[in-house]
This record gives sequence, C-alpha cells and structure tokens, in this order.
Amino acid sequence: MQSYFSDQLTIALSPERLNAYKDRITSNGQLNLFSHCAWNIALSESLYPSLQTLEIALRNTIHVSASTYFKRDDWFNDASIIHNHYNINAITKAKNTLQRKQKSLDSGRIIAELNFGFWTSLFDSRFEQVLWHKIIKTTFPHMPKTYRTRQNLSQRFNKIRNLRNRVFHHEPIWYWQDLQQQHKDILSALRWISPEMSDLVMTVDRFDVVYNNSFEKIKTQLRTFC
Repeated sequence: MQSYFSDQLTIALSPERLNAYKDRITSNGQLNLFSHCAWNIALSESLYPSLQTLEIALRNTIHVSASTYFKRDDWFNDASIIHNHYNINAITKAKNTLQRKQKSLDSGRIIAELNFGFWTSLFDSRFEQVLWHKIIKTTFPHMPKTYRTRQNLSQRFNKIRNLRNRVFHHEPIWYWQDLQQQHKDILSALRWISPEMSDLVMTVDRFDVVYNNSFEKIKTQLRTFC
C-alpha cells in the first residue's frame, strides 16, 4: 500500500484507534489493517436499521403500555414509578433540552428525547413491581410466555445496548465471535414487540451479506490504492 495513502489514513483514524485493530489482526500489513477498518464501518452501517428501529419501537411501546395502565401520558413524572436519581436526571435533562430548543414539553417529545440507556435502565430490578408486573404483557405481546420475565429482558436489552454504543461510537465490533447471533437477538427482540416492524426492517437489512461477503471485496477495492 502506498506510503502516502497509509500515512494519511493513520493521521485521520489516529494511531490509538488503529492499535485496537492491530491487537486483534493475525495477518500483518497495511492493506489488511485498513480492510478491517473499512469492514467494521460497513458492519456498523448494516446494524443501524435494526438498532434504530428497536430503539424507537421499545420507547414507544413502553410509553403506550404505561400510559394506558396508569391512565396518564406523563407516567414518567409519577414519583411512585420513577424515583431513582439516574432516571429523574435523565427526564430533567430531556425537558431542559426541549426548552432550550423552544419546544413544547408534551409527553411525545420528552419520550423521544430520552436515550436508549434510560429505556434499558427500566429493566433494572427496582422496576419489577412498580412497572413490569403491570405492563410486561402489553409491552412484549409476542415474547414467549415462558421466557417473558424482566430478568431476561434486562439481559437481552443491556447486551444490545452495549453493541449499540460501540456501533454509534465507532468502536471495533468485527472480531466479536457472536456478532451474527447478536444481530439475530436484535431482530427477535423487535419481533417480541412487533412482528410487523421486524418484517419492515428485514426489507432493508444487509447485515448477513456484509458479514459473509464484504471483507474480500473491500480488500480488493483497497488494492487499487497500492
């Protein structure tokens, strides 16, 4: 690979970030290194539709179920439900953000402003009685009954959150041995909420193609810069 091309990529990506790849690549050479970088970008891109859709579907279905059960669309303001420091701060931050943008503080806007970490934190054990005993069936109507517990949901969604954060923060994921299974877990979690949304995502989902077929194609294209 031409020295100038390699040097410029190293500057743009940073030696520290590239070291995270070098530590896990068994075959030496700049071509192989930058091929893995590009492949990681492609893998992250291919996971975006399923991750994005699941995040939206999760917050909306929790909101609808909770609003219906508690008979108020600002259920998140009820101190008997949301009473811990982290979640209260997250709601306050969401409201402050909307106020700075001069947006109304209606429930729909607040719900949309809350991040994925807020929603996955609702699967913590402190919400077992106050929330999930009341709305788990309506929030996840298509989840197998024998598997439908807060504990299982917590494990699943916190694992997805970890992957989501790595994807959105441009961290390496290409070396994960269970990446294909994690993709399947995202889709099955979405299906627990809405099979229709899962079907919609599958019309644009390219993960399997990117995972199975893209690396060598990327490597071939990068050879043109040699």
